[in-house]
Amino acid sequence: MSRGGVMREQVVASPAKINLHLQVLGKRPDGYHEIETIFLRIPLEDEMRIFIEGKGITLISSHPCFPLDSSNTVVRAYQLLSERVGGLPGIRVELEKRIPVGGGLGGGSSNAAAFLVAVNELLGLALSREDLLELGKRVGADVPFFILGASAAVGKGIGEVLEPLESAVKGYLLLVFPPLSVSTSWAYSSLSFPLTPPCTDINILALLLRKGDLAELALRVFNHLEGPVFARYSLLARIKGGLLGKGALLALMSGSGSTLFGLFDEEGKAREAARWASGKGWGVCLVPLGEVGV
Repeated sequence: MSRGGVMREQVVASPAKINLHLQVLGKRPDGYHEIETIFLRIPLEDEMRIFIEGKGITLISSHPCFPLDSSNTVVRAYQLLSERVGGLPGIRVELEKRIPVGGGLGGGSSNAAAFLVAVNELLGLALSREDLLELGKRVGADVPFFILGASAAVGKGIGEVLEPLESAVKGYLLLVFPPLSVSTSWAYSSLSFPLTPPCTDINILALLLRKGDLAELALRVFNHLEGPVFARYSLLARIKGGLLGKGALLALMSGSGSTLFGLFDEEGKAREAARWASGKGWGVCLVPLGEVGV
């Protein structure tokens, strides 16, 4: 719908991601941590409806625990974008949450990215992708990946230095959502340096992702944050072990958790693992990767 040549509303998808690998290299002088990671976009999405109306930013969410104040990434994105372009009209955002809040799947970052891209188009602001990436970085370290729009990427720095990749990995991705949340700041602050897992050449991982070599990837990837998080939340370690026991070629915690994922090469094993996790009372989501179907 338009008025005076300007679109007044838009519906956009806001996808989730997993960290297929997360290596923490050290703590920077600015307090952030230097990392190398592989982001992989997955077919689990929030739905965002954006309306140009009213004054300021109004945010409505289907999730009862979703923050609606200035701590929300969408609100922060509105504020930064308004500063960048010298003011914005009123915008109402209705968000149907399907990505778990605080689960390490980048839902908040994705919401902010989807908002920035959509409002730039809706209002004809003509900001370049580089402009949007810079704004996104100020909202959060993972936001640039979603603005980039790639199916996968190597992330360096605090995650904002990106090299897009095309993933050829095929299989069945099972996400398990335990009934707890993990503070990202706590997880990083709980790391003890030097870290014990061996260094992995991120370029080799990128090559294996392009080749779709899931078996070899499984031998090389890890998540440094599993150390402190599993020590505090032993349930997460048990879920990872259960996924591997059910036949996952690869199982990891995504980001700082609490979501765990298993990658399976056989649909039957993935469904059996989903039944096992569901039977324990944990939330599950089974999605296809690549050219397979669930």
